[in-house]
Amino acid sequence: MASYHTDGSLLERCRAGDPAAWDLLVARYRRLVWSVILKHRLRDETREDIFQQAFSALVEHLDSVREEGALAAWLTTTTKRLCWQASERGRRDAARETALERDDGTRTDPADTRQDDADFARLTERQLVRDGLERLGGKCRELLEALFGSAGEPNYALLAERLGIRVGSIGPTRARCLEKLAGVLEGLGFGAGAAAREKSPETD
Repeated sequence: MASYHTDGSLLERCRAGDPAAWDLLVARYRRLVWSVILKHRLRDETREDIFQQAFSALVEHLDSVREEGALAAWLTTTTKRLCWQASERGRRDAARETALERDDGTRTDPADTRQDDADFARLTERQLVRDGLERLGGKCRELLEALFGSAGEPNYALLAERLGIRVGSIGPTRARCLEKLAGVLEGLGFGAGAAAREKSPETD
């Protein structure tokens, strides 16, 4: 009758580089790992990948699994985490494909769809501001882009000369242009057109 090898003894032999011990360990726990994987609705190829990843992770963490009886719990937790990560990637990929396949006239940048919700909202708002400035056009667009789009402090004297207005009228003109921009942004569905009156538009 073949002798039974404890998890601890097999792990010690695995740490020593014994391939036979590794084969025994995988054979002992393959059914457990597969049972965890099959509880998640994943594609066949993804299931195979997770099975490999679970045992690859064990190879990398052999030194951290030393307590007798802890291996089953470690493999279960690790496999669940890998399944959750795969599921999350699948949901993100599906959402991105849906966004890119929309045919409702909305412009969708593939790079934007990889951002999280907060980044996506920020990028969308910036694009709306750029669209709003483009629609505004004329001296208002030129003034607002010069005031808020440059990295450094704008030269008011040069700006006034370029626009053909007095330096003292830049402030009142800016206020009127921001009011116009707010109206344009509301029409574009910015969601908070009044913010254009309170904040400098981001045109970068």
